Amino acid sequence: MTHACNHSDSISCSCCSPLWKSFIPNITINISNDINKVNTETLIFRIATDANGPSGGTILTLENGQNVSVEAMGIQDGVIVATGSYDYVKTQMPPGTQERVLSGSQTLIPGLIEPHVHIIPTAVLDLATDVSPFTGQNLRSQVAQTPEDQYTRQWVTSQLKIVMEKGPYMGGWVVGHNVDPSLFLGDEKAFNATILDQEIGTDKPVFIMNASMHLAYINNHAITVVQQYYKDKGQPITINPDGILAEINDIAPVITVITNSQKPLTFPFQLNRSIDDIFVQASKRGVTYLFDAGIEPWDGKSLLNQSLLLKLKARASRCRVRIGGALVVTSPDDFKNKINNRYLPNTGDSRFNLPYIKVVSDGSNQGLTGYQLQPYCCDNNYEKTASEQNIGLFNFDYPTAFNSLVSQAVQYHWPLMIHANGGQAIDRTLLAFKQAGVTLSTYNERRDRMEHASLLSDQNLEDMKALGISPSFLIGHVGYWGWVFQQTILGEQRAALLDRCQSALKQDMKITLHSDNSVTPLGPLRMMEQAISRVMEGAPANCDSPVLNEQESISRFEALKAMTYDAAWQCHAEQWVGSLTAGKCADFVILAESPITYHGADKNNPVAGMRDIPVLETWKGGWQTYPPSAQ
Repeated sequence: MTHACNHSDSISCSCCSPLWKSFIPNITINISNDINKVNTETLIFRIATDANGPSGGTILTLENGQNVSVEAMGIQDGVIVATGSYDYVKTQMPPGTQERVLSGSQTLIPGLIEPHVHIIPTAVLDLATDVSPFTGQNLRSQVAQTPEDQYTRQWVTSQLKIVMEKGPYMGGWVVGHNVDPSLFLGDEKAFNATILDQEIGTDKPVFIMNASMHLAYINNHAITVVQQYYKDKGQPITINPDGILAEINDIAPVITVITNSQKPLTFPFQLNRSIDDIFVQASKRGVTYLFDAGIEPWDGKSLLNQSLLLKLKARASRCRVRIGGALVVTSPDDFKNKINNRYLPNTGDSRFNLPYIKVVSDGSNQGLTGYQLQPYCCDNNYEKTASEQNIGLFNFDYPTAFNSLVSQAVQYHWPLMIHANGGQAIDRTLLAFKQAGVTLSTYNERRDRMEHASLLSDQNLEDMKALGISPSFLIGHVGYWGWVFQQTILGEQRAALLDRCQSALKQDMKITLHSDNSVTPLGPLRMMEQAISRVMEGAPANCDSPVLNEQESISRFEALKAMTYDAAWQCHAEQWVGSLTAGKCADFVILAESPITYHGADKNNPVAGMRDIPVLETWKGGWQTYPPSAQ
């Protein structure tokens, strides 16, 4: 079965699904004036030396995208004054400048960049109970100490049973989000109202959102509450008695009831705090720049102006991160009515900038909605079947609406980020770029991107090179879902095409790695580890071949470059961040150990554990954001 659908009325990707907005009450979200200014530091950072020369510490600048190390770096007024030899840097700084000496294996690198996240949707959904497959940056099932703690349907329902008994509730509801049955261990993957009644309870209404946002599940109490709500309004509706909600037409009315049961006046405070929590988490993991890949343009009517909200957050003096972003557009009319005469590309500054239009062509491969050339190998319950006909979803009338939108963006000089997971979506995306007149000659000016670029063929790679398109890989597809893709969803042959990082580099492309947070956890060091090792973390312990297509592994430095220098370039931010050179923002991280030289205890996978290298300090604009300074 295949579908062509109007993106504004349906959903096939969790990252830009309109459903999360249904949780927001119709009230204005204000940002308070920032009165707590920060004092930027004037400092020299230098490596340790003794009579024999360097004795400890490393400073990696990534200058010109190269593996360059220096003795010292000076910062003042939020920018880098000089890098190079200690003697040279000292001459460029005010007399008596305080010095910080790096010792042992401590390593100072440019601030890490997350080139594709979703800030506001993640913040909204984080107000519910997280039942995702992750513990920190690891798959829950791989770090579970007992069988009961492994990622199963029983674990999910047990967590929500605790909420049923003790809270916290959302307006009296038990709400879980980000459940991913594709990663469940065992055969029990299905949910319905009876199962929720039996395993969670009946005292309160229960709502669980699938990570794909295509499905949600409610118990019988919830069915009764929702039907009564609309009956009282004179708008009776019918809900599937099994409690399985499919797509926006089924799911949105239930979310409306949940939203209207909450106290709307507390929501702005909760949302602001949840956004700040994301920034704190980013800083803890060495991130100084977040690129939001799905900001909805303001239509002049909604009380929530997403771009303004993020701009105000980013411009607050104590904001821990810089923010770039892409405005998501769903149709040619959407572009005409919401972008033209409202926004201009790449006119921001180091704190907040909007250089891209985002287009979402298909869904997610793990959600079985990426638009494929051949059917998936399993059904909706992740049972392998040779008779499956589903090839996923394409979000536009094709070719007219899709190609027209891409051409409009190019005509008005907007660089494009196009989400394409499945093989057929990738083919259509590249053809649309070509028909819009994008060529290699526009490569450095436009920097058009393909997001996820999950299943690239050799021909796709050649076409991307010729058109000047660079990929940003959701590398968690390999690390977290690699095993289930190989064994269940795609099969071995197609799974080997996942995230072809090395092949892209051989085509002289600039590549980046991203989390798509909240699809996977924030963590550039984790993404580097997964791109270097390509270990399928969901593989059983006795698996003889846990590495997915080792030929696509990249080097340690290539991985670091993808999270710094090349990420800055892809985000149109290299004039501010991405390397440590004079005049750029003083954004940097001090790690306990260099990812270039890190070796863990696992002889078969020496980069295992790179994600856990301690982040000792994170600095943004000459201000220490983590651990928080005493200012």
